[in-house]
Amino acid sequence: MPNSPDIFTFGEAMALFMTVDTDSVATASSYAMTAAGAEGNVAVAATRLGLDVYFQTKLGRDQLGDAVAGQFEAAGINSKHFLRVENYTGALVRNHGAIEVLENTYLRRCSAGSTFAPADIDIELLAQSRWLHVTGITVALSDTARDAVAFALESARSKKVGISFDLNIRRKLWTPEKARETLNAMVRDVDLVTGGVDEYELVFGSKDPEKNLTAASARGIKTVIMTAGPDEMRVMHEGKRFNFMPEKVKVIDPVGSGDAFISGTICGLLAGLSIQEAIAQGSKCGAMVASTMGDWAGMVSGAGGLLPDSLK
Repeated sequence: MPNSPDIFTFGEAMALFMTVDTDSVATASSYAMTAAGAEGNVAVAATRLGLDVYFQTKLGRDQLGDAVAGQFEAAGINSKHFLRVENYTGALVRNHGAIEVLENTYLRRCSAGSTFAPADIDIELLAQSRWLHVTGITVALSDTARDAVAFALESARSKKVGISFDLNIRRKLWTPEKARETLNAMVRDVDLVTGGVDEYELVFGSKDPEKNLTAASARGIKTVIMTAGPDEMRVMHEGKRFNFMPEKVKVIDPVGSGDAFISGTICGLLAGLSIQEAIAQGSKCGAMVASTMGDWAGMVSGAGGLLPDSLK
């Protein structure tokens, strides 16, 4: 475990079972197992880019928890500090979405990850870190998990640690009304917020994306990034507005590409890139993951938070 991590993040890690023989859970009989989870995906991508990352998760005292921990270890993540509890390890079953519409089935109610609480956050290590990354997924898991995110945010603000917040609204986890109420109160005074056009609309309330950008920026958010799938991103950075066209690739598996994007962007900022350069790096990372099967299989190795020169 690094003494002074570049990035500190935490959230639920699940066992991911993905269809192999067909692109539909309804007809598949064979599945491949790996690990999944937004914050874990960010941690793996940042580790591949050469930064020191502290990723905390909670797993059950079961063989599925052992398997998930092993997947992260194989990806270069230290799992010795992972917390093990009596609740079961969460799982996700899905198709890969290349032919059929992507369909996720979550098995996570009362899972180990839902038991996150403020006491699980290593505040001393967070204070030594350069950056905290959190997502709306953890906020949605339970009241105690929401409180853990709020606690980490306040601690990071007080210690002048950089902060990113990925809205990442999972509508199967909570109602739109609950998501709006909770995230509207939490998303403020951070360095970077990312999310899709529809997610910003849900949180900030306007049908006009430009008004939502402005509203987010007014909350003390240094950089607001609004994604729109393969279309141009809208960006508001320190009050200045610009667009960015993401990398175009043939999408094989879109899941995890957004996490790779935010991770590549954060790493770029920590490496000293301008916001435009950091977003360009994040876009390349997202494209790599989208063009391969799995949440992080396509991520290449870099150094110091930067992609190799051949990919810049």
